[in-house]
Amino acid sequence: MVFVFSSCTLFTVVRNEPQNKPYIFQTAINIKDNDLKKDEKSRLEAGLYEQLDDSIAARKLDKVFWEVLKNPQPLDTGLISRSLEFMNNYMVAEGYFHDSINFTTQVKNSGDQQRAFIDFNVWPGKPTRIDSLGYDLQDDSLQFLTNKNLKDALIKKGDRFAQTPISLEMDRLVELYRNNGYLLFTRNNLYALWDTLDLELLQPALDPLEQVTQIQKYQERKENPTANLEIRQKQLTDSISLQKYYVGNVTVYPDVRADTSNRSEKISTIRNVTVVQRSDKFKPKIFPQYVYLTRGELYRQSRYMRTVNRFNNLGTWRLVDIQQIPRERTDTVDFVMRLTPAPKYNFTTNLEGSFSQSVISGNFVGLGLNVGLQNRNFLKGANQLNTNIREGVELGGLNSGQFIQTRQISLSNSLIFPRYVFPGMNNFRQSFRGNIQSVLSLNAANTERRLLFNLTSFNTSWGYEFGWRSREYALTNRTFNLGIKIPNIEYSYIKKRDSLLSLISENPSIQNLFSDGLITSVITNFSMPWNSANRRSINVLRMNLEASGLLTGMVRNSFIDEQLYRFVKLDAEYAKLIKLSQKTGLVVRGFAGIGYELDATANPLKRSQLPFFKQYYSGGPNSMRAWQLRRLGPGSTVKYYENDASIDGEFIVPDRFGDVQLEANIEYRLPLFNIAGLPINGALFTDIGNIWYLKKEAGSAEERFRLSRLGKDIAIGSGAGIRADFSFFVIRLDYAYKVKDPSPDGRFADYQNKFFAYPFFRGSQLQIGIGYPFIF
Repeated sequence: MVFVFSSCTLFTVVRNEPQNKPYIFQTAINIKDNDLKKDEKSRLEAGLYEQLDDSIAARKLDKVFWEVLKNPQPLDTGLISRSLEFMNNYMVAEGYFHDSINFTTQVKNSGDQQRAFIDFNVWPGKPTRIDSLGYDLQDDSLQFLTNKNLKDALIKKGDRFAQTPISLEMDRLVELYRNNGYLLFTRNNLYALWDTLDLELLQPALDPLEQVTQIQKYQERKENPTANLEIRQKQLTDSISLQKYYVGNVTVYPDVRADTSNRSEKISTIRNVTVVQRSDKFKPKIFPQYVYLTRGELYRQSRYMRTVNRFNNLGTWRLVDIQQIPRERTDTVDFVMRLTPAPKYNFTTNLEGSFSQSVISGNFVGLGLNVGLQNRNFLKGANQLNTNIREGVELGGLNSGQFIQTRQISLSNSLIFPRYVFPGMNNFRQSFRGNIQSVLSLNAANTERRLLFNLTSFNTSWGYEFGWRSREYALTNRTFNLGIKIPNIEYSYIKKRDSLLSLISENPSIQNLFSDGLITSVITNFSMPWNSANRRSINVLRMNLEASGLLTGMVRNSFIDEQLYRFVKLDAEYAKLIKLSQKTGLVVRGFAGIGYELDATANPLKRSQLPFFKQYYSGGPNSMRAWQLRRLGPGSTVKYYENDASIDGEFIVPDRFGDVQLEANIEYRLPLFNIAGLPINGALFTDIGNIWYLKKEAGSAEERFRLSRLGKDIAIGSGAGIRADFSFFVIRLDYAYKVKDPSPDGRFADYQNKFFAYPFFRGSQLQIGIGYPFIF
């Protein structure tokens, strides 16, 4: 009900309207064709709306329960006629040659205002489709290339005769020719010839049977209009565009600056790449591996673009300019690269925070300070060295006088080599069409949980990151990112405080959760963002796989037997942003993760569940927002969070973890108002999910994951929030209520799994976060 009500506009505020004359108050576009699919109708409506003259579009600013129309345009039929012309051109470009568009206007009085309503009524008619498709290239070599690659064509017989895919197909042909040496071939060398006539229908027939056949064919053509399309090569006055070129000299100037003083230049030639620099900032030997143009080879535009993109992605240079210089009266093209360095060092700092509130348990505030230093040209090799220090605290239990609950400090270093560092893999580097990075990381952290434990952890890993894109001219471009860490080594050492030791003595199973541990794993992560064909939605898919101890566990050693965790962990996340209008959107997200500790783990105390620093947890500003961080689950269990004089002998669990997590979120976003130009947006959301143990030894039946208990174990929270959008970051305030709580604190066991059981303030949480809660 809240969702529907917030989507309705109660009234419109008009400002600076014309006096004593009608003005354009509302403009609507109506597609009058019930046979069109819903997606196609929505696409046409959105496209037609963009063709309206800005003066008559009557675009209004949403203010939740009202909208504002500023400086409306006086009614002018000339502007309407102009918009009709644009709309007709758009329909033709989309393949609707038999459309019909008209408009009606109606003026209504509202007080002393005269409001004009304009309705454009559109009958698209049947779209014209491609009946036959041909390619006619004067040059035999171009014709051969075209025929050989017809499988990659972006249009085919039966497709809608629309301007965009035809234009993309011509772009594909130009790219194909340039990738085969035709450096100077351009779109101007091609044109598309088409007709919608069937010449047989224009020939008079004397035979009555033939006349009947012609009439039938004419009727079919009218009901299903078609066009014959042929892409041709223009007559050439100069044959230079048909010249095949080969790669000549490649010269790199890596330190181009505004300073043009005549300093001495240092010239080095390595693997046919000449490096000319006035300084000693870069090692000349690094450049050949980023240049995909090899002397003597046939020119390929794809390798030229890979070279441009490679240098742009390094981050060491802020400007990259590569000139292609054909030699006169030869078939050779030289390349001159001028690179302007970026500042070598980059210093960043930011403050982050979150806030959780419970009337009963008190307030929890998380504060974090991050300081980072980046060296963009480490060891003069265009390598990036990133060093980050983070200090964070969680302040909680203010009602009981306990202040600092958690303190954490961490130091992380990563050294990124923008190339594939592995001997004997030059062929792979040349053939792979994307970007490759090799990453060495070293990290250390210390976490102090008040009265519970002190955890020190170390981590080092070596890995590779790959990134590539789908076909450039596809309607739905996709980007693929793959990361591999082999190996990933982690060691954690925990000092147990008195309160934790007391908890363990009361419940020995928790000893398996809080323990030292060694992880020697292989980690693979994959992500794929993409847009829908109609550009109205954005999608992201992420997957992570980690396997620890599969090989290391075969080594018999007392330390390894005592400390090593052997497990497999897999999770996947999918998120989708749907643009409902220019300013409103719907975000849906799903997450599923599972981890299994192998029975082959030598230490029996480590077999029941994942190490707690690898387990899943829920709650907080970026998960189930009606719960505090690590205060949900596992399953349908009732346990106490903290000490209380009225609780005698009951077991208390400070944090909650699990080996399985399921979560789904839906969030409706809408604009609210502006404060001094700062957009303030709103959101309505619902979060559904929980965490569970997996093995029988880890916990009770209520804590373990079972499909038969899923409906009972699922937690539901719902709420609303406001967001201040500073463009480069977002400050978020969300207030959520526990609609259904399967794992309440022991004080509120009566509310377990009952819908809307909590008194409002007792069952709600206030969360403050930086950035959006999910991917979008």
